[in-house]
Amino acid sequence: MAGPSPRGVTLPELVVALVLTGFVSGGAIGVLRRTQDVYRAEGLRADLRQTLRAAAAFFPAELRELDAGDGDIAALGPTALTIRAPRALAFACRPPAVAVGIVNLTLRNAPAYGTRDFDPASDSVWILHLGSHGRTDSAQWRLGAVTALEPELCPDGAPGRHLTVILRAFDPPEHSSPILIGAPVLGFEQVTYLLYRGGDGLWYVGLRDRAGTQPLFGPVPPGGLAFTYFDSSGVSTTLPSRVAAVEVRLRVQAGPARGPGGTLVLLQDSVICRVALRNNRRF
Repeated sequence: MAGPSPRGVTLPELVVALVLTGFVSGGAIGVLRRTQDVYRAEGLRADLRQTLRAAAAFFPAELRELDAGDGDIAALGPTALTIRAPRALAFACRPPAVAVGIVNLTLRNAPAYGTRDFDPASDSVWILHLGSHGRTDSAQWRLGAVTALEPELCPDGAPGRHLTVILRAFDPPEHSSPILIGAPVLGFEQVTYLLYRGGDGLWYVGLRDRAGTQPLFGPVPPGGLAFTYFDSSGVSTTLPSRVAAVEVRLRVQAGPARGPGGTLVLLQDSVICRVALRNNRRF
């Protein structure tokens, strides 16, 4: 005996099935979209936190070794700061040859410290001179401009390099202070940290040197960088020679990302760090 013949799907049933499938698919797509928005927002927040951590480490490293009383702060403003930024430290391995206004130094390759080697295109140096009778209690730092850097061996055969320096405000050779073996030579360049608007119309925190301006952090909102300067008593000052601490306020942004209401927003975060200048001996 044959069984009942299969019944075909009616049009109303098909419509109901399609509607239910659409509801389920729409809900699934909505969940996936919200999940994607959450992941995107969290990724952007992680990028913001990473940028702020980098800035919180960068500015203290650049500023804490300055001596405002010796002119390490060349110019200051609410959104720009020009400083002598340390770049290299090495030590003399032979007594230098001194001509009128020119010092020829031989420096050891190791030990040496800093972010890079001396650069004749941009660097000046501080050289430690002893007093007129070679007394360490009357030592002075002499300022000069680097004009040449070449490989050279130290007297003991250790690798080194030859540094040619033109001294500023040079005394006559008979009155000049001696530079002894082991004398430290500190190289620095003048740089400006500033808030500027890039070619894309966005704002950035940048570094300006002889090579031009390049972005360090950003994009940032307008007013995303602010410097405040304090003297040794904690009072705000605008005199470069009186600065004992620098407060850096940085705000960065990323996005857009969807907020709780589904609207597109720019995510922002900020950091504040106050850096005490360690070498302010006059205050």
